[in-house]
Amino acid sequence: MKFSLVFDNTGDSIPFNVIENHELFEFFVNKVNSESINSFSNKRLARQLDQNIRELHWAISKTNEVLYNLTKKSFIQHTNLENYLDQKFLNQTHADWVFSQSDIVNIDMLRYSSDKEQAQLGNQLHDMYPDEIRNIRLADAMTKLGYLYPYEEINLAVHRLESSFVEQNLEFSSEDKWKVFDNPFRNNMISNNDITNFSFNYTYVGRQYYNKFEYFDDELECLDHYNYETLEYSFQISLKKPQTIPYSVEFKTWAEDHNVDLITSQLPIANIPGLADNLFKYRKVLYHNLQKNNQCSIILN
Repeated sequence: MKFSLVFDNTGDSIPFNVIENHELFEFFVNKVNSESINSFSNKRLARQLDQNIRELHWAISKTNEVLYNLTKKSFIQHTNLENYLDQKFLNQTHADWVFSQSDIVNIDMLRYSSDKEQAQLGNQLHDMYPDEIRNIRLADAMTKLGYLYPYEEINLAVHRLESSFVEQNLEFSSEDKWKVFDNPFRNNMISNNDITNFSFNYTYVGRQYYNKFEYFDDELECLDHYNYETLEYSFQISLKKPQTIPYSVEFKTWAEDHNVDLITSQLPIANIPGLADNLFKYRKVLYHNLQKNNQCSIILN
């Protein structure tokens, strides 16, 4: 089964192929269509992305104020800020930052440079170090010059931005999210720890069996169970690379001993075909549409 998330006003779409829980997903789509609530939104991601993009842009711009004069290198920075969403750019920026840790600044070469700005930086550093220390690491120079925070923020901001799209709990909800309904497939559904691009995740109260196992409720004494007996009008999206992650032998043995199903914090549904080749495109689809508060619908192909 194939379907797409289609956004209002733009018609932008993201395609999916169902991989697990086919009947459950078809039931969910029929239900939201029959109740005229096939309209979902995420009110958090756009704000988070705006902040993460601005933080990375600031960190690169601020660092570049002195970096080229110190090392003859600079980090790539964009005028079109959405280009910071490109994972290839993020990967390269992270690599450049890592290798910059090995860069050495020669204080005297800076001091005697014909370039006024380089000479000024050299003289600043000269006044901060004894005469016998002429070569210093870039990070040390950044610390002395008051630029260590933006320099280190490049690394942290890259990770924050790229992580924005891969959280399994990137939730899309309808206005009727909390009108829970019975799950007729609770006895034959599949739950696992795989990384999938579309899933029903845990947002309700209570613990799944896997959570009971993790936190030592080994006699199942507490009755705060939630094993997808009901569902909500919501789903989760991730642009993370799909992976198969089997249950541990220990949990499977525990579940067998307790005669309970293998249930964890997600019901996997679908993956995005060709995600690696279209990652930048789909990041921009989410970013642009959520910025405009466009809702999306599930459309079966």
